[in-house]
Amino acid sequence: YDPHPPFNPPKLYRDFFDPKSMPDPLFQESDLVQQKILEPIDFQSKVSRPEALDICDPILPRTPTANSVRGDDPSPGERDAWTLKAAYYAMIKLIDDQFGRLVKFLEETGQLENTLIIFSTDHGESLGDHGLIEKGCRFYEGLVHVPLIFSLPGIVKANLQSKALVELMDITPTLLEIVGIPIPAYMQGHSLWPILTGSKRPESHKLMVRSEFFDALNQPFQTRATMLRDERFKLV
Repeated sequence: YDPHPPFNPPKLYRDFFDPKSMPDPLFQESDLVQQKILEPIDFQSKVSRPEALDICDPILPRTPTANSVRGDDPSPGERDAWTLKAAYYAMIKLIDDQFGRLVKFLEETGQLENTLIIFSTDHGESLGDHGLIEKGCRFYEGLVHVPLIFSLPGIVKANLQSKALVELMDITPTLLEIVGIPIPAYMQGHSLWPILTGSKRPESHKLMVRSEFFDALNQPFQTRATMLRDERFKLV
């Protein structure tokens, strides 16, 4: 289920990306102070400088550390943001290639033209931004701004790009509208079908979206938070 920790892609893919060519993480000295304040509600990782992130398993080489505690450094390995980012890019390419195999199979078997494809993910990755890794109880753009791609040749408008505020919960009502099932009034999502078919302006969908982090992984910390976002601001 890449891209996901541990950050150890196959060497074939790892070699495609040079850590030295990776863009710098979004980091400034004030992050060390700010993230320290937020530590009580963010159990995923402790704030660190991009040169030595709070990674339990070193990125290279892969070293099993099942019995180690986060923060321990029982073995050598790279833990900087640039090596992490290169590994993450490699995992993305791995998934991209495998997804391409599925699309090619649909094309070769004559099913691509009548198959609805939806490509998305549940969250992004900090990759050293603000001195953090993984996700956690936080709502930075690198975590909440995820891809959402629809493809249905001849029906979904090709090459359409939208900057509208959308949520993953909009997928279900979209599917219901596609198959002609009435959307229940209690359903919170809004169908994207008018945008996808070109009958509605691609920039217009919702005035505001919501993202939640609620009791993840049954952690004893009971960390939770909500983010509301419009086109200009976030309220966390």
